[in-house]
Amino acid sequence: GEQSVLEREGVGPGDLFLFFGWFREVELHGDGMRFRRGAEDQHVLWGWMQIGEVLSVGKQPLPAWAGYHPHVAAAAGRSNNTLYVASDRLTIDGLDAALPGAGTFATHAPKLRLTKAGATRSLWDLPAWFEPVDRPPLGYHGTSSRWTRRGDRVDLQSVGRGQEFVFDTDHYLEALAWIRNLLT
Repeated sequence: GEQSVLEREGVGPGDLFLFFGWFREVELHGDGMRFRRGAEDQHVLWGWMQIGEVLSVGKQPLPAWAGYHPHVAAAAGRSNNTLYVASDRLTIDGLDAALPGAGTFATHAPKLRLTKAGATRSLWDLPAWFEPVDRPPLGYHGTSSRWTRRGDRVDLQSVGRGQEFVFDTDHYLEALAWIRNLLT
């Protein structure tokens, strides 16, 4: 499962989750909203969480506030059940980012869009340094045919399932500046 991937990759305190989802533009219509006709489906980054603490449900005492969490309240039958708790403050490369440890981006911005303009949502447009040349790839994206270089950009045909794409910034120092840019 997903937790097995995170555990195998050594994800823990100090690591950063970037959350993305499937979005489409909407417009006001009558009393509510509807999808804007012709709007593209797209994967967009919508939030972050830096891990402050990892709690193994059923294997260690948990704080009282955790009792409401579905992984605790309905823990029966779940193996490898884990809670990731956000840090109080976000730090990137040891520097205080002046942000909480978890949050959502206030508004959509082009820099948060993963999907390449005019393409299906699973074709992503990323900085070229993402391409895994002589370094470990973004999790689940090790097949070279998924990557197409275009100057200072790279197209990535993202996999169709899962969201636990682990990326080790120890091998991609360029990622730190990219992450800082996303958060400002």
